[in-house]
Amino acid sequence: MKITRKYLLAELSGPFLLGLGSFSLVVLLHRFSRVADLVIGRGVPSGLVGRLLLALFPPFLELTLPAAFLLAVLLGLGRLAADSETAALATSGVGMRGVAGPVLLAGGIVFSAALLVGWHGIPWGYKETQRVLARIVAERTGAGATEHVFREITPDTLLYPDRVSADGQRMDGIFLTFRPAGDEPLLVFARDGRFAPAGGDGVVSLGLTDGTIHSDQPGKRVYRLASFREMTFRFPLEIPDALGEDDPRGMTIPELYRKIVEGEGAARKAGYRYHFHKRLSLAVSCLSFGLLAVPLGMAQRARGRSSAFAVTMTLVLVYYVFMVAAGVMENRVPAGMVALFWAPNMLGLSLAAWILWRSDRSVTTLPRPLERILVRK
Repeated sequence: MKITRKYLLAELSGPFLLGLGSFSLVVLLHRFSRVADLVIGRGVPSGLVGRLLLALFPPFLELTLPAAFLLAVLLGLGRLAADSETAALATSGVGMRGVAGPVLLAGGIVFSAALLVGWHGIPWGYKETQRVLARIVAERTGAGATEHVFREITPDTLLYPDRVSADGQRMDGIFLTFRPAGDEPLLVFARDGRFAPAGGDGVVSLGLTDGTIHSDQPGKRVYRLASFREMTFRFPLEIPDALGEDDPRGMTIPELYRKIVEGEGAARKAGYRYHFHKRLSLAVSCLSFGLLAVPLGMAQRARGRSSAFAVTMTLVLVYYVFMVAAGVMENRVPAGMVALFWAPNMLGLSLAAWILWRSDRSVTTLPRPLERILVRK
């Protein structure tokens, strides 16, 4: 049995690494144009770009680990079935339940990796991304500014430019909002602005011209409006260490749970609950996907006709639809949001457990409707 377990684990390792690399590359290409613009158009140092790419990987891994494991099980067991090795295993007394053991072991390893990513990787990646973007803005002045995109310069300052020059230094049609310490937010509109390189004091300056400042204080029933010819904002070179302190994206799973228990406000609590269940459900999906893939992979009949990629994309798409629906219900129906996050995992585990219970020592026990859809004779 030990030899069989090692053989099956070795059979899954290659497709898993291939799938993880492929899916991560596909997701990374989505950001490649922006990264290339930073390096080529804005002249950002390669070291900063490398740090930025490294910080972007944890959110990628949260999604690609379950998909890669699902594909690995489908491809690995599909290859065994196509070469009649599953029949040989059944003859030697190793049926579907015996094959599910090593798959569950591998799923536990992937689950631990996904849980670690959700526990520490995502909070670190979010904070590091913000720090790197702040450093890019500081060292290359306006390299972090993008047309028609809100950019968080500091935790209390958002910048929105209508147009940005090729080097990122000059901007037109600027909207900026910031919150002075202990006061209401101020809205600033300016015709144009220009970043200045960081000086010896370690801050970067943003000079604005021809603008107005708006201040609304509902408690005092006062609305103030001031105009200016020129004004300069000064931003710190680095983001404070407290970044992400109240942002769920910058919190670990235990921190999210504590925020949910404390119950600060309905809107904030919904955000904490959303990220808490999202990270846990994505980690558990490694187990549900892996177990469900066992009967699907062993049901393949011919090499080269495997529907592994199609099944992987279908299941991932269905899971993504549930995630989107849960996000829509984040503030409306909290219980419904939690149910939508965990429904695909529960359905997958229940179906896999039922098939394994029926299988005993057989390897062809898919339900007839499912077998007609997925199995190609």
